[in-house]
Amino acid sequence: MRRAAFVLLAPPIAACVAYLLYLKYLKRVNADASAAAAAAEAADAAAAARNARHAARAAQVAEMVRREKIAAAVKAAVDSDEEEDEHDEKNDAVWTKVEGVLAEYGLTPLGMAAAKKWVRLMGDPKNEELARIRQWLLMRVNGRTRAPPPTTWQAGCPEIFAGLRAKPVWDRADCPWVKPFEENFAAIRDELCALRAQRGFQPLKLPSWTSKKNTLPSPDGSGSVSHDSGNWNVFYLYLHEVQFPENISRCPVTVGLLKALGARSYTHAFFSALTPGTHILQHHGPTNKKLRIHLPLVGAAGSELRVADHILRGKEGECLIFDDSFEHEAWHKGDGTRIVLVFDVWHPDLTDKEVQFLSFLQRARMRAEMATEKALREARTQKAIDAGGVAPPEDAGDNFYLLLQEARDLLPDNSWWT
Repeated sequence: MRRAAFVLLAPPIAACVAYLLYLKYLKRVNADASAAAAAAEAADAAAAARNARHAARAAQVAEMVRREKIAAAVKAAVDSDEEEDEHDEKNDAVWTKVEGVLAEYGLTPLGMAAAKKWVRLMGDPKNEELARIRQWLLMRVNGRTRAPPPTTWQAGCPEIFAGLRAKPVWDRADCPWVKPFEENFAAIRDELCALRAQRGFQPLKLPSWTSKKNTLPSPDGSGSVSHDSGNWNVFYLYLHEVQFPENISRCPVTVGLLKALGARSYTHAFFSALTPGTHILQHHGPTNKKLRIHLPLVGAAGSELRVADHILRGKEGECLIFDDSFEHEAWHKGDGTRIVLVFDVWHPDLTDKEVQFLSFLQRARMRAEMATEKALREARTQKAIDAGGVAPPEDAGDNFYLLLQEARDLLPDNSWWT
């Protein structure tokens, strides 16, 4: 009887045992799969870490190579300089003076080496392409900061470059590069008029240290202005090394024409707006190395520009070309806002090589000034933080770059545009 019962129970027991063994097998399989997945994940993490380390190392190596190349370039330039120089007292004294002049432009070591290469080129009296630069450098080495003004009308200009024609007003026929601007007058005017519904214009302001004779304190107490009535607002496109990307993006036709000037562009361009009744005080531009162009776009009726003893009256679509190193002033006696496109070009008498060298020095100086201004501002802020306080508001009145930034937000709308 017991044997029979055991025989009857044997199959169910065997099935249970088999089922338990199957569950144990599944558990082991799942455990092995989890372990394999964890191992794979760990391997992927290790590989990613190795790749990150390799990438970081590669970046470090690339940076080291870049720095070594720069250092090698500087060393090669310096070694080349030393090989080309005759080391006598007279020669060394001349180079000391030359380096002193070039140092005013904030050149990097590589920039200084490049500038000295230019000096050697202009040292060849047969090199007529750099004749005016040679004359300028000799003047500076001998302690003079500017050449004698060719006319009394240019006496107030801070920088006079010798050997350039001194004409207060230039004929459009002698300046063929203005023709594309006149041909595209309607497109330029359309871009300007589209700005009326947008912000971007700002009051033209100058640092407080500029000539007291030709400026007045700004009504808001920050910086100075060069008009004694009305309003003078500007929409910058280019101002040397200062960038205005948003403004540029709004004026593709105008910017395309400016870019087409190539190396002859002085990289200074803006829309200039005078409200009715505005008078700009007589003043001089900073140098005679360039010419200034006005393309009247709207409101030209009633506008007058005096350059030396010439009175110019703008006509929409026709460029006015003048040398702003001559004393000049402007009035707007019309009923609507007068707006012109203003841009500068290097003086036509300068050769392309001379423009290349002068542009190189100008860019270096602007970058050095901007870097110095930024470093001083950061040092001032850090000093205040270290002292446990907050840096007081900066006086933008003496700083050209801060004035530019501050002025961007002074006009909430274009209600001044009539």
